[in-house]
Amino acid sequence: MNSNNEAFLDYFNDIESFFNKEYKPDRGKSYYNFYELVENASRYDSYVKRKRDDFQILGDLRNFLSHGNQSDLVLVNEASLNLIKAIHEQLLKPKTTFDIKSDDVKFFKETTPLSAVLETIRNTDLTQFPIKDGNGKVIGLLTENGITHWLSQHAHEASISIGGTLARDILLLDENKNNFAFIKKDATIYEAEAQFDNQKIDALLVTDSGKNTENLLGIITRFDLVEV
Repeated sequence: MNSNNEAFLDYFNDIESFFNKEYKPDRGKSYYNFYELVENASRYDSYVKRKRDDFQILGDLRNFLSHGNQSDLVLVNEASLNLIKAIHEQLLKPKTTFDIKSDDVKFFKETTPLSAVLETIRNTDLTQFPIKDGNGKVIGLLTENGITHWLSQHAHEASISIGGTLARDILLLDENKNNFAFIKKDATIYEAEAQFDNQKIDALLVTDSGKNTENLLGIITRFDLVEV
């Protein structure tokens, strides 16, 4: 058999075994064909759902390679081999939230003066800041939205003084303060993508097991997923 054909079938068998292990339907049958496995997996895995047409093509090609004399008529080209190789890598060894998180995350205590927040914005490109209470628990995400609303409330004043204004004062006005969630560090990028879509949030805060009581390891935005 052609070496490309053999490599293709090896990748395909790994993928099919993965689907049988992780996404086999619970319908009382002992065997499900590849297309049924893909259909079921696409209900839970955003990557599979997005690549469903490609899986259809790969399944058809496998059938030609596996059924009798037809295998002698089919030669897997480099494009098809590269496709299944990339899918194999993404499906069986996906990147995790820990791999793509931004380490450049700055949090403030709720008692931090606004002046310190503005200083950080001026010196960095950061625009989202987790705010922690006295127990170290994140109580909200401070964004430019909160600062803009605070400024608008004082726009009528001849001169605006930020003295005495704290991070928690800004957080109260921030319409985006609850647009975040926690995620564990070993969650896949596809789990992160689903969480962004399902919860309509702007940021994911990465911790060891996705709990608010744990140390922050980093932050992920939608832009981070686009870059991946």
